[in-house]
Amino acid sequence: MRLFKKKELARRENVEDYVDLDIEEYVELAEEEARSYVKAVELTSLNEMPELKKEIYKGNILILDISLIKQDKITVERAIKDLKRVVADVGGDIAGLDDDKIIVTPTGIRIERRKIAK
Repeated sequence: MRLFKKKELARRENVEDYVDLDIEEYVELAEEEARSYVKAVELTSLNEMPELKKEIYKGNILILDISLIKQDKITVERAIKDLKRVVADVGGDIAGLDDDKIIVTPTGIRIERRKIAK
């Protein structure tokens, strides 16, 4: 695949003037493992809490959708209480994004609560 012209040949418009790039080199770079991830999760029960805690300890950011358990206030309160303990343990942060979503961050990542002015 030819994407860029050689500088010295940029004035000519022949097909031979383009440099061949191996796109596979760049695909491999994009597939490298990341140190942490942003993960979207639908929380459906407290049985999922151990796995969510592991994700926070691994350094991942969680965006939790609590809409499926929102009608059970006791379950929501227990889940948030558990998450707050983990966040306190790792030095992360937790905040509501809206009525149905919560963001939980690991060590070293804080959530800015002030809105950016337009």
